Amino acid sequence: MTSRRPERALIAYAIGFLLFYLSTDFVVPNLASSELPRPDAAAEVARSWFADNPAAAVMIGVCQVLSVACLAGFALSLRRISVTPGQASAARRAMPWAWVAVVCMVLSSVLSWVLAAIASTASLGTVDALRTGSFIAGGTAHVVALGVFVLLASRIPGFGKAIRVFAVVAAVPAIASLVSLVWYNGAVLILLGRLVCMIWTISAAVSVLRRTSRRSVGAVQ
Repeated sequence: MTSRRPERALIAYAIGFLLFYLSTDFVVPNLASSELPRPDAAAEVARSWFADNPAAAVMIGVCQVLSVACLAGFALSLRRISVTPGQASAARRAMPWAWVAVVCMVLSSVLSWVLAAIASTASLGTVDALRTGSFIAGGTAHVVALGVFVLLASRIPGFGKAIRVFAVVAAVPAIASLVSLVWYNGAVLILLGRLVCMIWTISAAVSVLRRTSRRSVGAVQ
């Protein structure tokens, strides 16, 4: 970890990961005629919403894709600055889970775009299938993969105990969100796990930059 440029990129990607996702909260009030239906709402309600609000559905997907593009950038930057054999090995174990999380969210967005395009003429069964697929891909599957990535990434040598403990705190609700597949109210764990994992990426990036700064100061002295 000899240059501060990748460490600063790490922070930028981590912040982008969070902010682009949160930006979806501003899309619906400004582009949609009503609130986005809950995943357990009737298929007819979902069909009406997507048919009436295609622009909002598209922009939500765009924000989510931009968010996980930043996650991909974070994972790649973390891999880039992992220069020792131990760091490189740990980063390689974590990387596939980051890619799974990225692909799942992109798939979720694509399914929502398809739904927005065909909602006005689609059958209720098609609407339900697309909506369920989008929810599982961008919710449970994405968050579980994100939790595993955070847990493995925290094991990269150089991270302190606090970052590793925080990773466990973030990963537990993220992985536990699997219960949402059989119990809808378990979806609260998706929201919690996603948010805490996002905050972990920022904390990890700050930790890396601070460690690099201390080494630079020590080298100068």
